[in-house]
Amino acid sequence: MGRNIGSGSSHWIDHFFNKQTFRKKVNGAFTSKVVTNFIMKYDVIIIGAGAAGLSAMRDLAEAGYHVCMLEAAEIAGGRISTIKKGFQSHVEAGAEFIHGKLPVTFKLLKEAGLSYEVVEGKMIGVQNGNWQTEEHDGHWNEFMKQLGKSKSDITILQFLEENFPTPEYIHLRQAVQRFSEGFDLADISKASILSIKDEWKDIEKKQYRIKGGYIQLIDHLVNCCRQLNTEFYFNTCVNKIEYENGNVTVHASDNKKFQAKRSIVTVSAGILQSGAIQFKPQLTAHAVAIQGLGFGTVIKFLLEFKTCFWNEFDDEIGFLLTDEEIPTWWTQLPAESNLLTGWLGGPNATKKIFEPDASLLQTALLSLSSIFKIPPAMLQEELMNYKIINWLNQPFIKGGYSYNTLHSKQAINILSSPVDDTIYFAGEAISKSESQGTVESALQSGHDAAKMLIKYYEMEKQR
Repeated sequence: MGRNIGSGSSHWIDHFFNKQTFRKKVNGAFTSKVVTNFIMKYDVIIIGAGAAGLSAMRDLAEAGYHVCMLEAAEIAGGRISTIKKGFQSHVEAGAEFIHGKLPVTFKLLKEAGLSYEVVEGKMIGVQNGNWQTEEHDGHWNEFMKQLGKSKSDITILQFLEENFPTPEYIHLRQAVQRFSEGFDLADISKASILSIKDEWKDIEKKQYRIKGGYIQLIDHLVNCCRQLNTEFYFNTCVNKIEYENGNVTVHASDNKKFQAKRSIVTVSAGILQSGAIQFKPQLTAHAVAIQGLGFGTVIKFLLEFKTCFWNEFDDEIGFLLTDEEIPTWWTQLPAESNLLTGWLGGPNATKKIFEPDASLLQTALLSLSSIFKIPPAMLQEELMNYKIINWLNQPFIKGGYSYNTLHSKQAINILSSPVDDTIYFAGEAISKSESQGTVESALQSGHDAAKMLIKYYEMEKQR
């Protein structure tokens, strides 16, 4: 069955059996084999063991509900993925930063006894190979001032075309596009200008890293859930959800079936938009809303060198914002590390979906060569270890994280309400949190979905 069971494994009384006969040809003759498929029954089935799913699972289990988690991957975490082998220290393949003193995340860190550190270092711009004292274009303040006056919502591209159309602003337009793609993974022809109005204003707030890796937060949530009335099924890829009011049947790989009264779907917007999970009956307004979400992708480059050669240029490098093909790079300051992380987000990352790692590595080395004026062959010689993570190619994720389109607000309102009081949605793309596209927003969305479901169950009991 591929089961990985937490504490609630004694609930066999709720399990049903479905016997099917299969005929198989063996040595020229057909034989019949009876295969028993267990149909597990729960109060709630949660699909996706990322931050949102685990957050919801814990709240529901603490409220006394029997909860099942279905996860397509081998382990929990989703886009939180800490690699502990192959490098001198742990590295983050996915989420890495906490963007400010975010309340839900920091409460969880304190509870788990995890330590963190402030990200240090200067933000340096590099244009045409020239290192600049200002990380942004000279017209950036003018752009931010005009942005502050915005009242009606249009795309970022439309905003630039209306307010900064002349040749003197070409570098500003390029800078805004690079920043939109790098920070928000956004396509500026779709992304909302009002959504970045407040977000970019607070861009200078402190960022933090979790010492020892982000995955510790996930491990803590999993451990908390295992001590409650929960069951986990990994390597269990959901492909269809059948539902009617108060009843859900979830179909997964290897002909597994699971039943519950309610379900919370926390998979990424990329999976939802791909149609990898079929709903029966088909979704209507929710299906339109799913396609209205903005969801960007990213390729992350983890390059570990023999030495911190960049310290010869500036020993306080935090982030490099450049016009190279791989435009964004950062160090691990304040930690001592020989790791440089590269970041290519948005439509330019989508274009490289079929490019092999060897080719992507050469592109990364050429970008660093241009930035540091070091021949690519020397950089190759200096390279000890590397890993390239193309999140669009991750079969159970299909992308990076969300950004707001002109349709996102309405879409999120729709997806924040259940389908037939039975199918609930949660995740960073569906969160109404101000910290969209972050672990914080995923955690909060999980809490919100669980709270809504618990409230509904309590109302149901009173009827």
